[in-house]
Amino acid sequence: MLKQAGFSLLEMLLSITLSSLIFIAVTDYYFQIQAHTLQYYRAIHLQQTVQQALFGIAKDIKRAGFIANDPSKQNKTALAIINEKNCIIIRYDSQIRHDWIDDTSAMNNADSFVYRFVNNNIEYKTGAITCNESKWEKLFDPAEIKVTTFHLKQQANTIEIVLAAELKQHQQVKYQISKIVKNENFYSSNQP
Repeated sequence: MLKQAGFSLLEMLLSITLSSLIFIAVTDYYFQIQAHTLQYYRAIHLQQTVQQALFGIAKDIKRAGFIANDPSKQNKTALAIINEKNCIIIRYDSQIRHDWIDDTSAMNNADSFVYRFVNNNIEYKTGAITCNESKWEKLFDPAEIKVTTFHLKQQANTIEIVLAAELKQHQQVKYQISKIVKNENFYSSNQP
């Protein structure tokens, strides 16, 4: 009798089982890589958003006290940190008018910039002269990001800013940054 070529039933079952195990392992590995990649992109998004906000705050702090061509005109405090309200008030000549303008009727024309930490977000207002005014803009989307820390500490002509946040939907994704900002516009007559 001639021997028939081919696989036996046992060989077929064994090859299907091994193929299935390899397929399951590859699929599981793919989903793990996909989950890690998604987590990585969430972390990068949070990091970039926090750094962008910190860059804007630091830029205003660096400018505090600037008056075009005549720094002796400083008749108000250029920078004030109100710790009990987690607030910072910054003044500088933003439109090169050789003075600081406090125009409450046209906020976009004013030279005061205020940041405050309220309800797990940092709020911003141009033209404000105190930390208690209304109609603030939020720096972060409150549905997406929860700010956990906003701390300001002044030493001579530097300010240390500590900013920490987390994603609301994915609280394990957190980011904290600390930055020391140097200001060269402070003069001895107006340092707080």
